[in-house]
Amino acid sequence: MLDALSRAAAAVTSELTLPRALKAITDIARELVNARYAALGVPNDDGTLKAFITSGMDPFVASQIDHEPRGLGLLGAILDSDEPIRLDDLHDDPRSAGFCSHHPPMTRFLGVPIISRGERLGNLYLTDPLDGEPFSEDDERLIVLLANHAAVAIENARLSEQLQSIALSRERDRIGMELHDGVIQSVYAVGMKLEILRGQFPMTPEQHTQYEGIIHDLNTIIEDIRMYIRNLRSAREEQATFGQRLDNLARHFRDFARVDVVVDVPSSLRTLNDQQRHSLTQIVREALSNVARHAQATQVRVKVREVGNMLVLTVRDDGRGFDPETALSKPESFGLHNMEQRARRLGGTFLIESEEGQGALITVQVPFRP
Repeated sequence: MLDALSRAAAAVTSELTLPRALKAITDIARELVNARYAALGVPNDDGTLKAFITSGMDPFVASQIDHEPRGLGLLGAILDSDEPIRLDDLHDDPRSAGFCSHHPPMTRFLGVPIISRGERLGNLYLTDPLDGEPFSEDDERLIVLLANHAAVAIENARLSEQLQSIALSRERDRIGMELHDGVIQSVYAVGMKLEILRGQFPMTPEQHTQYEGIIHDLNTIIEDIRMYIRNLRSAREEQATFGQRLDNLARHFRDFARVDVVVDVPSSLRTLNDQQRHSLTQIVREALSNVARHAQATQVRVKVREVGNMLVLTVRDDGRGFDPETALSKPESFGLHNMEQRARRLGGTFLIESEEGQGALITVQVPFRP
């Protein structure tokens, strides 16, 4: 047991990015006590959960669950307690709030807080040992020890990300300053020398035209460098997260279509590459466009979840619905086909569920690392 814990501690503390550290902690907790399911909840300041990382749950099963936990019931009890909670049958506990629709059944329960210097960093939740027996005192002690190591790992990952952000910001400022004070001034100097030379030598009309072209090219170079500097200084906007891009889409959609849009993206979502961010944003854009043109909906919910190594994106509306099979068979339904192709290019899947009068649900699952 101590050997397993030592390996676990080495594994979680080696991760220096927060999303990967949280995922590693969740996976290792499940393996240590041989549980069917494990999860790590990251709390908001208001006592709810802002992120919920799972382990052991099939991505398709997870995508069918009505909504992620909100920090109620036993999950809320762990948020309010500094002590572990271990139950043979969570349904018998008066604090249990039950499960939402399509949630897999769970009986045994072990919840342990992750606390560092008085700050609640998260909570570990484990259910249903694979041997069918209740969680033991040894299981509880093991997860409490893991939680202590996890607190260190989370703090390290936070610090590492902060240091990387500071270093990147300083490097951008340094490059921008060198471009502005060095390269641009050198180009200006070349332009000034040309101006001086023009006054010293007479020019034919053809030479004057060539000269004006050279000055124009120099000015274009200066503007290109200035644009590059602006991009460096506004890198946070240029490198907007996937969640920020969806928020921007939702804001424009509300203004254009007068339909309420709710965007739910966990703050701890793993970093996506440029192609993933672009393609997934285009899928949501196309889905919202279809809602505006055809659905006659009053509300749309865009939700992103992390399930194992999969990103699960859903777009649900309360519109009039349609027959997906008929829609996909029409050659003019290029929007739906585009969304499917984008998902497949990312190594993922695309699914439409809808019925007349029942709204529509689009589900996209793509791997974080294809």
